[in-house]
Amino acid sequence: MSSFRKLGIFVRIPEPGRVKTRLVPPLSAEGACDLYDAFLRDLFARVDKLKKVAVTVFYSGDTPDALRAFAPKRFRLEAQKGQGLGERLHNAFGHLLDSDRSMAVVIGSDSPDLPLTFIKRAFLKLKHKDIVLGPTSDGGYYLIGLKKLLPAVLENITWGTASVLEETLERVREHSLSCSLLPLWYDVDDVHSLALLRTMLLGRRIERSDRLWRTERIMEEIFLHDTTNP
Repeated sequence: MSSFRKLGIFVRIPEPGRVKTRLVPPLSAEGACDLYDAFLRDLFARVDKLKKVAVTVFYSGDTPDALRAFAPKRFRLEAQKGQGLGERLHNAFGHLLDSDRSMAVVIGSDSPDLPLTFIKRAFLKLKHKDIVLGPTSDGGYYLIGLKKLLPAVLENITWGTASVLEETLERVREHSLSCSLLPLWYDVDDVHSLALLRTMLLGRRIERSDRLWRTERIMEEIFLHDTTNP
């Protein structure tokens, strides 16, 4: 990779019954898959606007063919490696941090409207900090940035719980690392956050700025046909 700023995106291959399962119901498995597919398409299109950043998509699933259909050509596709999320993140950072000058940021794919300024700010903060974290409203984080491998901040974390961020910050404290927090954001993984996304999309439409066109279209179909709107 030519750039020293590396961005990794953790994704799942869009398949009904394997993505956005916490939204089923009220959505069908197919509807949840269509929504997640829209998330990925909009997120990829927006991230592609970041200049001088090398992007790698770390996927979980059998084959990346579905991603190749719409991922920008400059994006690399790599299978996630490892048993748990901590091990997979560690291996991803090992792949991204391929020189002493590299800085790496990894985000998930549950925040399709994540402000690009947050990613840019993470790289700026990594010039002076060991680790950068973007906290989510559910107690996790939407972004983690490192400039060297720090296994201690990824080991023995109770992944998928409301204590992920707290436990990670405790590891940071225990190992006397420097850390910076980005603004709070949210993941879209239940009916309440789905309703929040709907409001945020309306705000973007009014503002006429950085629209998520595919997600907007799927959301309109969901709320038009679903009588149990969140």
